[in-house]
Amino acid sequence: MDSSTRIGVGTALTAVLALGAAGACGQDDPVDVDAGIELDAGPSPIDEIGFVAGDPLPAGTWLLANEWAGTPNQVFALDPADLGGVARTVFRSTRVWSMAAPPDGRAVVFSSNDPLQAERFGVTIGDAIQNSFWFDSRERTVRLLAPAGSGWANVNDEAFRVAPDGAHVYLSRRYDFTAEGAFQGWRLGRLGVADGGFEFLRPDVPGGPFELRPQQVPGTREVLFELRARPPATGSTLHVRHLDTGAERLVRDGSGRPNLGPDGRRVLFADRTDQQRLKTFDLQAPGDPAVPVSPTAGAGDAAWSPDGETIVYTVFDSARSCDHLERVVWTGAAWSAPERVRDCAQTGEFITNLAWVTIAP
Repeated sequence: MDSSTRIGVGTALTAVLALGAAGACGQDDPVDVDAGIELDAGPSPIDEIGFVAGDPLPAGTWLLANEWAGTPNQVFALDPADLGGVARTVFRSTRVWSMAAPPDGRAVVFSSNDPLQAERFGVTIGDAIQNSFWFDSRERTVRLLAPAGSGWANVNDEAFRVAPDGAHVYLSRRYDFTAEGAFQGWRLGRLGVADGGFEFLRPDVPGGPFELRPQQVPGTREVLFELRARPPATGSTLHVRHLDTGAERLVRDGSGRPNLGPDGRRVLFADRTDQQRLKTFDLQAPGDPAVPVSPTAGAGDAAWSPDGETIVYTVFDSARSCDHLERVVWTGAAWSAPERVRDCAQTGEFITNLAWVTIAP
């Protein structure tokens, strides 16, 4: 499930956390990297999120997973050829609220919580303040993704997607939390990777629908996103918005959690009219019948393989409060029957986000 259904930005301080070598593969604890910290004078949000990196991933293809079961949370990597096998820690942080990565795995963008949100903002509701961070997996550095000199902000960022050119991170933002738990948003926005600058992508519509999961369509100036009715209203729809003109068009009704495939045309989505079952449609022919992906009801977050021939997705086990992983493969005419490739009855993992990356030699 995405964090918006399970229930800000402070900076690229000039300070950066330089990360040293970490522990062995698997679930072993990484070594302490405090000796590698280089900070400007004064406190930094980086110091407050409990960030510790694991070993660099070897070249190859990896499935990244954001896991909430323990404290700290962790992002781990699985070998797609052995998804039931050993999990390699990419990093740990006290909270990893939301996570995404560009296809080349050069970085991981994630949000993490302000441990002093009550003192700073008077907000006591749990997990309210979640600011965005950028982990450069090549340089082994992490920074708060906001203009230089920024600190914690009263925002909650999630549903990340890195733009095809890597210049922006698209996201959904809530903001201005109050002590009573009220907030503004969710609204579509994007962060500049280079400078951390932020902009909203749609005009504010107080009391309007939640704006979720924005992602830029490759080779265009358009963004695909979901509008979800604000409770007690129900329903969700998928739309495309032009970044320059602001023109919008409806592409699919009764649908949620859009996930563009690597070809930039096929869209994986949850059919709200069919028990959240996963299906796909062609963005260039959105009126055509959807293609069933899996008969599993209530599927959660999903990731496409780089060649677009495989989809792995989470399945929440409510009895155990954990997430299984299932896989389907395109046969040339249809998607294969789902295969359970990782069983949380054995792992106990609570997985909220997936990302498929390919690390170059």
